[in-house]
Amino acid sequence: MSLTEIVTPYLPGLLSGFLMTLWLSAAVILVSTPLALLLALLRDSHNFWLRLPATVYVTIFRMVPALIVLFFAFYALPQLGLRLKPVTAAILGMVAVGAAYMSEDIRGGLQAIDRGQWKAARALGLSHAHTLRRIILPQALPLVVPPYMTRAIIMMKGTSLASMVAVGDLTAEAVRASSITYQPFIFIILAGAVYLAISAALVIFQHWAEARLKPAPMARRRV
Repeated sequence: MSLTEIVTPYLPGLLSGFLMTLWLSAAVILVSTPLALLLALLRDSHNFWLRLPATVYVTIFRMVPALIVLFFAFYALPQLGLRLKPVTAAILGMVAVGAAYMSEDIRGGLQAIDRGQWKAARALGLSHAHTLRRIILPQALPLVVPPYMTRAIIMMKGTSLASMVAVGDLTAEAVRASSITYQPFIFIILAGAVYLAISAALVIFQHWAEARLKPAPMARRRV
């Protein structure tokens, strides 16, 4: 059989898996981002009772394997009375882990900003929220983009773990086709190429974002 004859019958399933992978990636990244920002701010808080639970959360979910978290969300939570659909359990588990890692990337960018700017803003009578929104975050954003986008790519590839909890993503469809046709080389290479293309698109977006956020060079003074 030719390559076309082998692959064609499984294209609808692979396309469905590809769309599911895109949906999972977008959902996980979009939900993780505000949660990660909140965790980063709480970890830098001067209030011990705000800082402690955020620190515990980040520490635990950075130490526990992501697959264990997914299994817990899909298999263990029903024993506690909370039954989730496979996609919901996958998103919940991946967000829990992804936000913990992403918060450290964001916190690193925030801590790179001179603390004296907080004091200067406070001396001007600016509120904490206003200082964060108008002074700190705009300066931290160019520093956060590279590690943030690297984390986003890792999280996108990590959605392949969703196949372990009955989600029909790209990996699951490629494995299914491989088991039926006994042609794992073809379908695994095909799935890998698709993941590579998605990662390449995210890298291109990263370069575009970095170029947009790069400060404009100061004009030379005329003597």
